Amino acid sequence: MKSSFLPLLGLLVSGSACSTANPIPLTSAALEEAEISASAGDWKEAWNLINDFDSEDLDRATMIDFHRLCGEIAWELEEVSRCIRHYESFLQMRGPGSDSRVAEERLFKLGNEMLEGEHRTMGLFPNRTRGRVTLQNLAGWAPESPLAPEALATVAEYSYSNGHYKDAAVDYQLLLSRYRASEWGDLATFRLGMCGFHRAHNSKTNLQLLSQSSDQMANYQKLYPSGRYATEAAAAILELLELQAGYFLYLGDYYMTVGNPAAARRYYERAATHSGTQSAMDASNKMQTIPVTSPEGTPSP
Repeated sequence: MKSSFLPLLGLLVSGSACSTANPIPLTSAALEEAEISASAGDWKEAWNLINDFDSEDLDRATMIDFHRLCGEIAWELEEVSRCIRHYESFLQMRGPGSDSRVAEERLFKLGNEMLEGEHRTMGLFPNRTRGRVTLQNLAGWAPESPLAPEALATVAEYSYSNGHYKDAAVDYQLLLSRYRASEWGDLATFRLGMCGFHRAHNSKTNLQLLSQSSDQMANYQKLYPSGRYATEAAAAILELLELQAGYFLYLGDYYMTVGNPAAARRYYERAATHSGTQSAMDASNKMQTIPVTSPEGTPSP
């Protein structure tokens, strides 16, 4: 009897443990009281009722409603962090379209307000990084939302206006990869070129960056020949050409200084190919002073 009783006891204990660890998921009926309180505008009571639930105890459909309702209650109670967290979970689980629009609009508003320095942590510290992530997540989890392109454009503009040109370039590239045909296509293509333009000004000897920035601006002119920023793009291209010509002019001057006129001529010639720039004119004038029969100098890179 003893040997047969122990296995039976083990099965009972095992079955009990399984039933505790894996309860039957709760359905939408579990949220009814909280929904009624929310509908009546009793938001604190609604929060007290819904706060008793663990989302893991709910079936998937109810979990979507749970996050939607939690986001709504937190919005009314001005619990910003909770509101964002629950609405993001709601979008991530692909909530219904009509309710999704409300969540999208509120996340968009909160993300923008955080970027502007509102909703500070501990009432002191702006949480702009969370605002940036909130807008990125909105575009990532609701890509079909009419607010998604503007969310990415807002993030890119934030990076650009704060001088984070490398980050802004990534932001604008993401915007273009998803929404080139949107109203933001013109601006994003232009700003992508301007990111390189500003970075080139901080690295005037980086010939590759100068060339890539010119190519991007030329791409803007090709895609938007009558674009809103056509005049600015043309001016930027001319300035980038000036920087490239100036780079070769500088090298030509250097080799003249060290007594290698043949190498200097080669760099002056390269500078002179950037027609329309002052450096090209200066290089052409300086070439006239170098004898054609000058001894061979250091090979150009």
